[in-house]
Amino acid sequence: MEERKVPPLLKKLADDCGGEITEVGGPLPDGSGFAIMSMPLRPDHWIYGADRHESYGKFNVPPMVFRMGRGERAVLIIGKSSDPNDARLDRSKGVTMTKEGFAEQVRLAGKYAVRCATMNGKEMDFDPDALLQNLVVGFLGYWTENGLSDDEWANSK
Repeated sequence: MEERKVPPLLKKLADDCGGEITEVGGPLPDGSGFAIMSMPLRPDHWIYGADRHESYGKFNVPPMVFRMGRGERAVLIIGKSSDPNDARLDRSKGVTMTKEGFAEQVRLAGKYAVRCATMNGKEMDFDPDALLQNLVVGFLGYWTENGLSDDEWANSK
């Protein structure tokens, strides 16, 4: 990007972060503008850490938070109660899935997260924390009272 097109304030911001401004645009229809900056992650960012260290090197152990054995099923019940034994919990809203079915849902949420974090594959210099935020939304929905967006187009069918 040509140095003369980057406003001094943005240049200082990029320099202070060890980043590089890759695009400056505007004005947009509402009078605002934008800039895209790429910057390195902190050296202590979680992406660089391994959770297991052995004499032959570092590696990562999967958390297996929903560990399932072959032939087991997952039962997910969505309800207002915090007590799973509460009789008021509407168990008719439950979903039962095989490990394969659950894995497919994980893949769907993961694909959504990767597409969002990489701008549909156009930007491979992506923020891993944004990927995880999108993964949570892909699994659980938006951070609203009912999990849906106010924008109808942004909700799955």
